[in-house]
Amino acid sequence: MAWELATFPSDLLPSQLEVEGADVQVVRPGEPVRVTHVLDAVEPRIRPDGRAAFPTKGKAGEGRTNRLDGVVVLSCLDFAEEERPLHEQESIVDLAGPGAEFTPFGDETCVVLTFRPGEAGNEDAEAAARKTTLRVAEELARPTLDAEPAEVETFELGAGDENLPRVGALIQLSDLGPLYHLYVYGTPAGQAGLPRIVDPAELLDGAVTSGEYHWAAMRNPTIFFQRNTLVRSLYAEHGKRLRFADVVLMRGYEQSADDKQRAAEAAAARAQELGADGVVITTDAGGNSHTDVMLTCRACERAGIRTTVILAEETDPESTRPILTDWVPEADSIVSTGNLEEQVEEWKPERVLGGDTLLDGTAAASAGPIPVRNYLGAANQMGQLTLGARTE
Repeated sequence: MAWELATFPSDLLPSQLEVEGADVQVVRPGEPVRVTHVLDAVEPRIRPDGRAAFPTKGKAGEGRTNRLDGVVVLSCLDFAEEERPLHEQESIVDLAGPGAEFTPFGDETCVVLTFRPGEAGNEDAEAAARKTTLRVAEELARPTLDAEPAEVETFELGAGDENLPRVGALIQLSDLGPLYHLYVYGTPAGQAGLPRIVDPAELLDGAVTSGEYHWAAMRNPTIFFQRNTLVRSLYAEHGKRLRFADVVLMRGYEQSADDKQRAAEAAAARAQELGADGVVITTDAGGNSHTDVMLTCRACERAGIRTTVILAEETDPESTRPILTDWVPEADSIVSTGNLEEQVEEWKPERVLGGDTLLDGTAAASAGPIPVRNYLGAANQMGQLTLGARTE
């Protein structure tokens, strides 16, 4: 079944927005603005047939979905100081200056929602912010219902040449508890029956949304699923260099060695069900999720499925040797998405949204060099950012 994605220009963006319990600012591309305490980034989407753009029931990836091009909704929330989430890191988006090169939002019109949590606890405040952000993203796209699209893309997988290798994507979803969930049709990943095979169009069409708020550079905001470059690239190469063998969603942050091994073998078994000759394995966040990925790599290789793993490094900038959290000998094809410990040079924005003070107490408008780890999506391990190589 085909799925259509219709693109509309950003001049359909409403000029005024009102959201209860949040301050709203619209920032045009390239403005000298720094956004702090960023929770999520979402592309405005709506379905002409009235179904939810971010469904909790039914199936995504069917019919048509309208998208508002060049627009992203950024949600911001400063959690109560005494209830900070474990491992919470600052999450920054710079729309100009050197930091703009590290996240893909500097060229976007950003609708920034700064939520006021009031007396609610962290989990209640987060749930309200997350659900409101998705509703706002859907409402922003509503003007497209009465407009002609600038472009229509169709995503459909035919049979393909059987002589071409079958390649799948194993996409890891974080699940470490409240404030560390990714959601599959509104259900936390750990309760969504992972690993499971899904139509790749489902991933692009709102089936997965974000609710995790640590390791800003390595987390996967909702927009990275909506615009997933890895999935779109595999679609584009289907029938040319390969046959796209669908997507397996798998859980990250299994908490015991036995659970990690079982989950890795189960993910490899799903890849075998796809008839995959090779898979690309993505990573979400950091720490023990890297061990889950490496064990999955080993399980796939031992099942005869060739692998490529996408990982970020945590290397002292003075060192010439890359440092990975975990590694297995079978991981002989690794794509590095960058070094979390690199420093982004100092830049003074004219305006700060989200919150004037960073989590370390530094004034956001006058902060010195900031590590890459604190920029939202800067070292994304899902194949989302444009990568390059250089020789020295």
